[in-house]
Amino acid sequence: MIARYLSKLQSYHHIEDALEENQSAFETDESTKAQITTFTGYHTKLRNLQVEQNKPTKAVIKAKNELYKELSLKSKLMVIALIRLANDTDNGTLRVKLEKVQDQLARRSQIVRLAAAFILYELSVDYTSELANYSITGESITAYKKCIDDIEIQNAEKDLILEENKKNKKKFEDLIRTTDSFLKDKLDWSIESYREANPKIVEAYFTARKLKKVINQHIAIRGFVVNKQTGEPIANGIVSVLDTDLETKITEKGYFSFKNFPEGKFTLKVENIRFETQTIDVYRYINEYLSIKVEMQPLPVPHPA
Repeated sequence: MIARYLSKLQSYHHIEDALEENQSAFETDESTKAQITTFTGYHTKLRNLQVEQNKPTKAVIKAKNELYKELSLKSKLMVIALIRLANDTDNGTLRVKLEKVQDQLARRSQIVRLAAAFILYELSVDYTSELANYSITGESITAYKKCIDDIEIQNAEKDLILEENKKNKKKFEDLIRTTDSFLKDKLDWSIESYREANPKIVEAYFTARKLKKVINQHIAIRGFVVNKQTGEPIANGIVSVLDTDLETKITEKGYFSFKNFPEGKFTLKVENIRFETQTIDVYRYINEYLSIKVEMQPLPVPHPA
């Protein structure tokens, strides 16, 4: 996310804090209270969209690359068996097809390699009975096709994530503009009307309104914890990383963060006494910033005996 958007979110966070700390001043001012509620609603949506527009694809890509390694090995075995069959039966047509397939399988493009693998699969189906003599069974052909299908599923999943990120990015940018216009056209004027009666509130508000330079704190993972049923932020609690000594607290606003988080796959454990404990697997690659949303299920409220 570009710096100016992070700066705006930081500003909104300070605005909400300033308004919350002085909420008693607006208790009888229904118009200003309604505007503050609208602003905090915008801010909550922006926090959610911040997470939703940054869903990572690297875990999907890693899984897909592992499948390509498996496909490459299976393809070699299939090609060897088919070449032996072509040589033993003097099948020139099959040899020509295999030469083309081998050339495509050697390409760097995954799309070309996947298309070649599908052609190889169709050839193996055509010669299923003959291939049994070369240790290629019907089951191995089925397994080969499944590997191709799994790669296509991973490709579709990655494309879906990218498309969702793109849509949520636009929603985020549109809501930033809506929020800025709302503050400029409405809430700023309502708060300004308190300058004579309560100048400290006005000063705190407009100080928070000023965009501040985002300071790089080397935060590797930032999270936002919400009630799964209501979507409201969950205050307080502990987030720990299993099999490590890493641990951090959930803030009053429902945030948590880890600085200098290690690279690799880890499991986060999110705890709050009023909610079911949640565990989440995270994949972090070097120099990658992760933003995640954690939804927690409320525990049943015990009934008095």
